[in-house]
Amino acid sequence: MPDAKDYLQSKDYIDTAVIPLINIKMGSQIKIAAERGEFTQLLAEELERQLKGRVYLLPAYTYVDRNENTVQGLKDLQEEVKSDFHHVLLLTADDHWRSEESLGKIIVAPSVPLEHLNDSLKRKILDERTAEILNVLLQLWNAS
Repeated sequence: MPDAKDYLQSKDYIDTAVIPLINIKMGSQIKIAAERGEFTQLLAEELERQLKGRVYLLPAYTYVDRNENTVQGLKDLQEEVKSDFHHVLLLTADDHWRSEESLGKIIVAPSVPLEHLNDSLKRKILDERTAEILNVLLQLWNAS
């Protein structure tokens, strides 16, 4: 997790906040939710690592159900974050967020179960997904 002190020292250059969206589920869906959450967090951390000095990774926004209260809470969080960051990127593996256009820039990155993959294959998958997100960010930055 990035250090707030580092952010404050580089505040003039860091214009993009990344907020991972992670669903918490129990019962029969716990494994799928855990895989999606792990993948989202790893992807967000890799994005922050590769774009250090331009992107700041905030703690994950966790939720149980995507409903009106969850969406409103996320809108409130975005308003708070926009006071310090020009761009706010929401990152998730939960496809249900794809339809929430009122929230701005949401990237839905379908997760890949990583538990049985070797480290080099995990790295390759994360690098590929990070490159895709980087292209989206470059378009976002060039448009502003």
